[in-house]
Amino acid sequence: MGSFLQGVAVVLVFAWLGRAILDARSVTWGRLTLAALGGISLGYLPALLLLAPDFSNVPEGVWPQIRLLAVPFQIVATMGAIVVLELLFGSRRRPVADGAPKARLGPRTLVRALQVSRIAARHGMAPLLGLGRAGVSSRDPAELARRARMAIEEAGGIFPKLGQLLATRPDLLPPAAMQELGRLHSAVAPLPIAAIERQLTAQLGRPITEVFSRLDDRPLGSASIAQAHAATTTAGENVVVKVRRPGLERVVERDLTILRWLARTAANRTPWGAAYQVGGLAEEFAEAMAIELDFRIEAKRIDEVAATVTDEPLVRVPKVLHELTADGLVVMERMPGTPLSEGHDLADAEARKLADALCRAQLRAMLAGERFHGDPHPGNVLLLGDGTLGLIDLGISSRLDAFEREATLQMLVALQQQQPGLLVEALASLDALDPAVHDPGQIERAMARYMARYLGPNLPPAQAMTDLLRLVAQLGLRLPRSTTAMFRALATLAGTLEQLSPGYPIVDAFAKVGGEAFEQRMMPGTAWEAAKREWSELAPMLQRFPRHVDRLASMLTHGRVTTRTRLFADESDRRFLERLANRAFSTLLAIGTGIVSVMLIGVDAEPTFTGSGVDLYDVFGWLGLVVAMALLFRVLLAVLRSEAEEP
Repeated sequence: MGSFLQGVAVVLVFAWLGRAILDARSVTWGRLTLAALGGISLGYLPALLLLAPDFSNVPEGVWPQIRLLAVPFQIVATMGAIVVLELLFGSRRRPVADGAPKARLGPRTLVRALQVSRIAARHGMAPLLGLGRAGVSSRDPAELARRARMAIEEAGGIFPKLGQLLATRPDLLPPAAMQELGRLHSAVAPLPIAAIERQLTAQLGRPITEVFSRLDDRPLGSASIAQAHAATTTAGENVVVKVRRPGLERVVERDLTILRWLARTAANRTPWGAAYQVGGLAEEFAEAMAIELDFRIEAKRIDEVAATVTDEPLVRVPKVLHELTADGLVVMERMPGTPLSEGHDLADAEARKLADALCRAQLRAMLAGERFHGDPHPGNVLLLGDGTLGLIDLGISSRLDAFEREATLQMLVALQQQQPGLLVEALASLDALDPAVHDPGQIERAMARYMARYLGPNLPPAQAMTDLLRLVAQLGLRLPRSTTAMFRALATLAGTLEQLSPGYPIVDAFAKVGGEAFEQRMMPGTAWEAAKREWSELAPMLQRFPRHVDRLASMLTHGRVTTRTRLFADESDRRFLERLANRAFSTLLAIGTGIVSVMLIGVDAEPTFTGSGVDLYDVFGWLGLVVAMALLFRVLLAVLRSEAEEP
C-alpha cells in the first residue's frame, strides 16, 4: 500500500509540473486530480502488457516491477488527460481584452473578496460578472440596474463611487440603468468630531487651535472619501474644511484589488466584458480614485477652473487656501448659497444673464483647451447671496488637447451639416476608428441613420450628444476620455441652463462663443467666404508643391531615390513568426529527445540500481521519453487552442 501511495504522490507531482509545462490555464486542482487518477489507471495497462501478458495469472512478485514500470506511462497518460481537459474547459475562455488588468487577490483582501462575491450572488449578479454558470434571470436593463444598485449599496467601500461614475456614462449604460444608478449616494455615517480633529492635527502638523478659531461639530457632508465641516480661521475667514477619512488608503487599495479581479474575470468569461474592455474601465476608475484621494491635485484643478472664469464676474469658484492644504486636507473659501436644483425666484432677465455667463465660462474653457467642470448639474451650481453663481464639487473635470479640439469642431460641423463622412473622418482623427478592425462604410451608414433623427438647421440638441456617445460605444469605437467628458458636460450643461433659464438657446450661445472661425465653419455667409477659407488652407500646400517636384526630379536624375521595406514591421506578424518558430523548435527537440531516449532504453549495460535489475540507462531513457511527450503535448495543445480561438 505504501508503494502505491508513493506512486500516486509521484504522479501528482509530475501532473502539477506538467500543467505548468503545458500552460494548461483552465485545469484547476480538482481537474488536475481527476487527470492524475485517470492517468494512474491507464498507466497500468501497458505495464501489465509488457510484464504480465496473462492478466488472469499475474505473479505476486511482479507487482513491484509493474508499479515501477507503470510510472512513466502514468505520467504520459496524465499529461494527455490534462490536454483533453484544457481543450474541453479552455475553449470557453476568451482572450483578455486590451487593458484588462492582471490583478491578484492577496490574503488581506480574500475575506473582502468572498464577501463581495456573496453579495453579487445574492442579488443575482454573479453570472453577469462571470462568477457563475447559470444564466441571468432577468434581461430587463431597469431590473438589472436595480439589482446592481442594491448590491453596490450593500458592498459599500468604493463601489458606490463606481456606481456614481457609471451613472454619468451614457456611452456605456442605457438611460434606465443610468437613472437607477443615479440614486446611489456615497453618504456614510459621520465620524465623531474627535476623530476629525485628530486627522486635522495630523494633516496640519500642528494643533488645530493655531489655525482655526471655530470648527463646527456638525459636518456639512459625510461621504465615503471625505467629511466636510464649516470653520473659521484665526484670521477670520469662513472656510470649508474637507478632510479625508483616516485609513481610507488601505480600504481603497483593498477594494481596487477586488475590482480589478472582477474586471479581469468579466473580460475573460463574458461577451460584454470583452466588448466594453472592462479592464481598461477599471484602470480608469483606479486613476480617478488616486486623484480623488490626493487633495492637492483637487486644489490645483480648482485653481485651473477658477482661472477660466476670471473674465466672468457673475461666475465664481471657491478660493483655495494652499498654505493649509495637504495630501488629505483641502481648505477652501465657503460660498453660502442655494443649489439650482432647489429652484429659484429670479426674474427672467436676471436668470438669462446668469445663464449667459455660465454658458460662456464653460464653452470658452472647452474650446480653448482649458479645464472645465465635468459635471455642472444643478446641484453643483449655487445661486449665491450676491446674485452670482458658484461652481462647487470640482472632482470631475477635464480638458481637451489641440487634436481633440479640432476633431470636436469637425464633429459638430458634421452633425450640423448632416455629413456622416465628415463625422467618420473626425472619429478617425481621434484614433477611435481602426480600419483594420472596423468597417468605415458600415460606420458611416450608422452615422447617417443617426443624423436622420436630428434634422435641423442648427446644432443638434443635447440629447443628440448623449445618443452619439451611446452609438459610438455600440459600434465598438472608443473616444478619448476627455472628449467623452466634454460631450457629457455639454449635455449636463444644457439641462442646467434649461432649469436656470427655460428655453435658453444653447445652440446660438455655442456659435457665438466659438468665435469667428467657428462661425465661418458652421455658417459661411457667402460662397466667396467659403472659397477664401478653403484657399487659405490650400494655398500653402500649392506654394510648396513646385519645390517638392523639382527636388524629386533632381533626385531621380542623380539616382538618389531609394526605397526601404521593413519586413514584419507589424507586431502581430512578428508574434506569429515567433510562435511558429517556437513550435517548430519544440517539435524538433521532442523528436530528438525521443529518439535518444529510445536508444538509451535499448542499451543493456551497467550500472544498475541495487536489487531492482533496472539499469541507469533505462531510467534516463524513460525520463527522456516523458520530456519528449511533454513537449509534443505542449505543441499539440498550442495548435488546437489556436484553432479553437479562431473566429
